[in-house]
Amino acid sequence: MGNNPMKTEVVLDLKRITAEVAARHGMLVRQDDPAMLLVTMNEVVLQQVFGNIEARTEEIVAGIEAGFRSAQREALGSVEREARKAGIAVREEIQKDIDDGRLHARELILELNHAYTRSAVRRWVATGVVAASGLVVLGVGLGVLLARVLK
Repeated sequence: MGNNPMKTEVVLDLKRITAEVAARHGMLVRQDDPAMLLVTMNEVVLQQVFGNIEARTEEIVAGIEAGFRSAQREALGSVEREARKAGIAVREEIQKDIDDGRLHARELILELNHAYTRSAVRRWVATGVVAASGLVVLGVGLGVLLARVLK
């Protein structure tokens, strides 16, 4: 946990402490007084406690960050899977529409072909009837003509 700018270090100002004791309790404590030994011991203990708290806090933050990255990867994977599923569904719908369009086009072609065939048959029948009528008229005309000539 190297050089962390947030690292807290307890540094006691012994002159300020002796002045505060004198002001509050009316006792003069010198820096070489045995009571100051307890103050220094407390300072060392506090530094260790703060160091432990800071190390544990860094571990917790690192764990939270790792968990967040993991959750982010899982969410991204889930989004990718859902997008892929949606793409496949859209592609299937488009293919279905294309197939339906092909079927409809085939049906239209068959209907047009059938209609054209009926129309062509009608035209040929009409042509045949006209030609047959023409031949009948021609035959009757020739028969009448031959009957007059042969009489």
